[in-house]
Amino acid sequence: MKKAFFTFAVSILLTPLQAQERMSLEDCMAYAVEHSTSVGQKANSLEGTRQDYINAVASALPSVGASTGGNVSFGRGLDPETNTYTTTSTFSNSYGISGSITVFDGLSAINSIRATKVLRAKGVEDLQLARDEVAMNTMSAYFDVVYYTGAVEIAREQLEASRTELEQVRMHYELGDKAPADVAEIEAQVANYDYMLTQQQNNLALAVIALRKVMNYPQGEPLEVDTNVNIDGVMVGEPLSQVLEYALEFNPKVRAAEMNNRYYKISYATAKGRYLPSISLSGGYSTNYFTNLDDGSNYDHFFRQLRNNRGSYVGVSMSIPIFSGLGRRVSKHKAKLNFDNALLQHEELLRTLESDVTKTYQEMQNYGKQYVQGQKKVRANELAYRSMSQKFSEGMVSVIDLQTAANNLLQARSELLQARLQYIIKCRMVDYYNGEPLIRR
Repeated sequence: MKKAFFTFAVSILLTPLQAQERMSLEDCMAYAVEHSTSVGQKANSLEGTRQDYINAVASALPSVGASTGGNVSFGRGLDPETNTYTTTSTFSNSYGISGSITVFDGLSAINSIRATKVLRAKGVEDLQLARDEVAMNTMSAYFDVVYYTGAVEIAREQLEASRTELEQVRMHYELGDKAPADVAEIEAQVANYDYMLTQQQNNLALAVIALRKVMNYPQGEPLEVDTNVNIDGVMVGEPLSQVLEYALEFNPKVRAAEMNNRYYKISYATAKGRYLPSISLSGGYSTNYFTNLDDGSNYDHFFRQLRNNRGSYVGVSMSIPIFSGLGRRVSKHKAKLNFDNALLQHEELLRTLESDVTKTYQEMQNYGKQYVQGQKKVRANELAYRSMSQKFSEGMVSVIDLQTAANNLLQARSELLQARLQYIIKCRMVDYYNGEPLIRR
C-alpha cells in the first residue's frame, strides 16, 4: 500500500501541473494587443487628450480667487482712523475675494474646447489603428508559423518516401535489377530532402521567434501554437464596390484623417479669431482690520471693522489688437497652410486606401482560384508520382524521371499550402475593410 502511494505521488510530481493550451490565431492577436507597448503608448496619449479637453473646458469657466494678508508696523506710520502720521506700533490685515470671466475672446475658448474634443476623438481612432496594426503583424507572423509547420511536415513526408524508395532500390540492387548509379542517385535525393527538412525546421524556429517578438511574448517561455486553420466559411460574398464604400467611410485611417482635417480647420478659425477684440468682466469684494498695539481702545473691534470697511467693485475691460509685429498674420497663414496640407493628406490617404482595398480584394480572388487549381494539381502530381514510382520499381523509367515526379509533387504541395494560407489572410483583410473586427472572439 505504501509503495503504491509512493509511486502515485512521484508520478504526480513528475507530471506537469498544467499542459499549456495551444494558442489560436485569435488568442495570439489578443495577447499581442494586450501586451503591446505601442498600444499602451496610444492609450496613454488618449488619456492625455482627455485631460486636455477637461483643461480646455475648465479654462472657459470663471476664475475665482481669495486673498488675505497681515502687517505689523513699528515706528512712524499712517493711522487709517485719523489719516495722520503717528509713531506707534500697529497691526492690520485684509481679506478679499475676486473673480473674472472672459466674455468674448474671438471664440478662442470655444475653439479650444472643440479642438481638444476632436483630438480626443482622433485619439480613439489612433488607438484602434494601433491595435489593428499589432493584430495584422501578429496574423502575418502567425501564418508564417503555420506555413513553415506545414512545410516541415511536407519535407518530412517526402524524406520518408525517399527513404522507402532507397530501401527498395538497394533491395533491387542486391538482386541485380538496379545499377549502382541508381542507388547513388536515390541516396543523393535522400540527402537533399534531409537537408531540406533541416532548413524548414530552422525556418520554423525563426518564425516562432518572430511571432514571440510581435506578441511581446517572453522568449524563454514555451509557446504552443494551434496550426490547424479551417478554411471553411472564409469566403467573402460582398462585392468590391460595397467593401470600398465602407472602407472609404468608416476605416479608422479615414476617420483619423477626417478628425485631423477638423482639428486644423478649428486651428485656422482660432488664428483668425485673434484679430477680434476680447472682453472681460471682473469683480471683487474686500475688507480690512486695523488696531494700535500700544492702545487699541480707540478702534472698533474686529468684526465691526470688517463690516464697516467692506468694499466691492465690478469692472469691464476690452482689449483691441492693433499691431503685434505681424505675429497674428503669420500665425493665420501657417494655420491655413496646415489645414490645406491636412486636406491633401486626406485625399492621398483615400487614394492609397482605395488602391490597397482593390489590390487585397483581387489577391483574395486570385489566391482562391490558385487554391482550387492547386488541389487539382496536387492530386494529379500524386497520381503521377505513384505511377512513376511503380514504373521505376519495374525498371521502366530512370531515376531522374522519378526524382522529377517527386520534386513536382513537393512543389505542388508547397504551392497549395501557400495559396491556402494567403487566401485565408486576404479574406480576413477584406472582411476587416468591410467592418469586421480582426480579432473575432
